[in-house]
Amino acid sequence: MAAFIQSTLEKVPGVDPRPVQRSQFFSGLNDGPAHTAARIAGLVSTSQAQDNSPYYTSNFGQLLPDSGHPLNIGGIPFQGDPLLLEKQQAFDRSKIQERIVHPCGWSAFGKFTVTQDVSDLTRASFLKGVGTSTPAYCRLSTVTYGREYPDAARNPRGFAVKFYTDEGNYDLVGLNWPVFFVRDPFQGPDNIRSQQRNPQNFLLDYNAWFDFLANVPESQHAGMMLFSDHATPDGNHFSAYGCHTFRWVNDKGDAVFVKYHWKPHHEPRQFDFDTAVMTCGTDTDYSKRQLYETIKNGGSYKWTMMVQVMTPQEAAEVTFDPFDVTKVWPRAQFPMREVGELELNRNVEDYHRDVEQAAFSPGSLVPGIELSPDTLLNWRAFFYRDAQYQRLGSANIHQIPVNCPFLSKFHSPDNYWGTMRIDGDVAKKPTYFPNSYQSMNPGSRAPTFSPSSTEAPWQAADNVVSRQSHWQHEGEPSEYDQPRELYTRVMTPEQRDHLHRNTARLLKHAEPIVQKNYLIQQYAISPAYAQSIYDLLPQDKRGGYTMEEVEEGSKTAHLVGKNLDFKSRSGRSFMGMPVPTAQQ
Repeated sequence: MAAFIQSTLEKVPGVDPRPVQRSQFFSGLNDGPAHTAARIAGLVSTSQAQDNSPYYTSNFGQLLPDSGHPLNIGGIPFQGDPLLLEKQQAFDRSKIQERIVHPCGWSAFGKFTVTQDVSDLTRASFLKGVGTSTPAYCRLSTVTYGREYPDAARNPRGFAVKFYTDEGNYDLVGLNWPVFFVRDPFQGPDNIRSQQRNPQNFLLDYNAWFDFLANVPESQHAGMMLFSDHATPDGNHFSAYGCHTFRWVNDKGDAVFVKYHWKPHHEPRQFDFDTAVMTCGTDTDYSKRQLYETIKNGGSYKWTMMVQVMTPQEAAEVTFDPFDVTKVWPRAQFPMREVGELELNRNVEDYHRDVEQAAFSPGSLVPGIELSPDTLLNWRAFFYRDAQYQRLGSANIHQIPVNCPFLSKFHSPDNYWGTMRIDGDVAKKPTYFPNSYQSMNPGSRAPTFSPSSTEAPWQAADNVVSRQSHWQHEGEPSEYDQPRELYTRVMTPEQRDHLHRNTARLLKHAEPIVQKNYLIQQYAISPAYAQSIYDLLPQDKRGGYTMEEVEEGSKTAHLVGKNLDFKSRSGRSFMGMPVPTAQQ
């Protein structure tokens, strides 16, 4: 009878001939990425998430007879033992390439719920309608050091959110402060390299930290954040920002520019220098543990998404560059508007699958959310995705559940094959376009295209291809206006004191020429800022220069590292303006 049933089941399409296999978790191999993604995001709970197999096996199902006795000849391991070879080979490859940036990360799943109507600003479906809820995933991280470096150490904090929308995945990446160190794509790798380990001796290189900042005037805003207590938050108790300027387009095709802000429901808290060092020494996984155990014990973390809104006309009239990621928008001039709430309430199931292999890109957009004329943002839309393809060894990273657009209404990529492709991606459709099947009978043999999802056009600064800059503040004293505002008005006396002490404790490791050039930049922000740091430096660590030389150098600090041949001649007054239609 058993043989008859087995024979019958094998002839019925779609029926699993091995019920005993289906009764196990079976390493998740029975589930496709969309099914797995739905489970780990909390939408379904029908599958088992715990291995209940009675036996250990090899990767390909061969039973393991023992865990500590390989085939051997007189005690010498025998290379003819395929189980031993597979175990060692798998172990040798058990770590994928570390992220170049944001390598040390921790994550959770949750949901994003719209709390205020913003349909007048964007046609993005997941932002339409108060109460609309979208599954989400958030990866928090440190930015520049390795994945096993203490996660409470001085560093920017990454805050990347993946929204699983019905129009595809939308990725919003950012930091725990609203500005970045550079605005030019050419300097992006230099900035990160300056904060990584010295390639000669693999030591933390504070000389490089300060030397880069000493030679890039626009970096002082983010640099001030790096040496303040903002760079040592208490675990996950911090605000976050999208940093870049983005573009929202509504159903009518009207566009505005926005800046994202994440306001925490839990109290923002920061460690001072000594507490951060002590925490790193006693628990290198402090931030990871805080998130995991909070959720494990029934708690959650919540942030409210806020946006600042600027019209194209306002962008052409403001006195600062709205597309410069080293600058903020004054909140008094562009007030915050609430959008929705992000709640993280589900721990990941598997760190390697759900955290290490999570991939984000600012190029993962949905209709109604577009890139602005921000130069660095436009470049990041390419190289983030390219970096993930390289790191994960495939262009098919959407097959990994955490990256799967499992709630998208449609899915038919125009890209085929390659490593990690395990679905029937061709599905009898032509692998080229145009083709006769699509045009003769749309929907039957080949998908069609959706012109309604195209981006809204906007004007570039000019029609000339050159290396000419369009940054409004480049080579100008106005580069320091916002850092000066942060230092003199926003910071409290205690925060300034911590900033001075934090900076001096690290600047003492830099060479005198670097110290001098760094202090020149700070003097351009405020003489008291530079003097306070100088006074805190040990006497034997500040030889070879005087504060008089620092003061003199500050007069041209805004020109440091700048080639005036490429300086902006016209600014960006027309950048991002809507394109007139024929009716206009």
